[in-house]
Amino acid sequence: MPWPFRKDTGTAAAAVMEFPTPLGGVPGAARLPWRLPDEPSLSGIAADAASVGGLTVRAASLVGPGHRCEEPATPRQDAYRLGRDTAKRHLIVAIADGMSDSRRAHLGANVAATAIVGRIRADLDRDAPLVASEIFLDAARQMAGAAERDGVTEHDVRAAALAAVIPVHAGESGRRAVWLAALADVSGWLRQPGGWTRLTGVAKAALDAGRLEEFLPFHPDQVQDATIALGPDSVLALTTDGVGDVLAPGEALAPWFADRWRQPPHIAAFLEDVGFEAAGRLDDRTAVVVWCAP
Repeated sequence: MPWPFRKDTGTAAAAVMEFPTPLGGVPGAARLPWRLPDEPSLSGIAADAASVGGLTVRAASLVGPGHRCEEPATPRQDAYRLGRDTAKRHLIVAIADGMSDSRRAHLGANVAATAIVGRIRADLDRDAPLVASEIFLDAARQMAGAAERDGVTEHDVRAAALAAVIPVHAGESGRRAVWLAALADVSGWLRQPGGWTRLTGVAKAALDAGRLEEFLPFHPDQVQDATIALGPDSVLALTTDGVGDVLAPGEALAPWFADRWRQPPHIAAFLEDVGFEAAGRLDDRTAVVVWCAP
């Protein structure tokens, strides 16, 4: 469905994309036009829709109001990658969130997400066990190499990251064993009636909500992994903190997302959801949501 636009009536008319405002009102940033970074960069919006075996996938990543409305704007610092093993038995997902105080955060996030999917695909193809610390170490090495080629330091490409491996077909019991690995505050969530349950990722402490102690490329050995079982009709959301922060228990927007994502929406509607407008929610936001078949 087409997006509505608001237009100024002055001589320098500006179009502003309208996203949902679930909590009412229109935040100030929502009224501001989008700006461009000084240097050419990847798009401010990325999205995908797919059906893979018994899975339905929606993915979207948007530059947040805090990065897109200044002059010059900051490139989108979130990244995601989707993939499959050669035998097409597994969906592979990687999400990375570049740290805002890193000069090339967008570079670090994109290299990390690409490296994680590539390494997992190679391990699955050779029937090797998935060792989270080795997978994230491989990503850390590639991030360091990218930083050197770009003439910056490893501190300039820091990022949080998450990986998921999801069987495309359920087992005889109707359940799927899903492997998750996360470093820092990127997170995985299971939809519940009226809300979400955190599966992985570090919950933020109130006094240090914006501070990360562990991240790539410096702490690949601190990655935490787990295997969880998804039953029929399960909905798994993998997010950066721009979305994950509002899925936490007690957040006013958690029931809204649980209702919106009961079933797979059209990709345009999903993109609008991820681009929600709410006061104080200024960060980039990325979500990859996977619906399991009944």
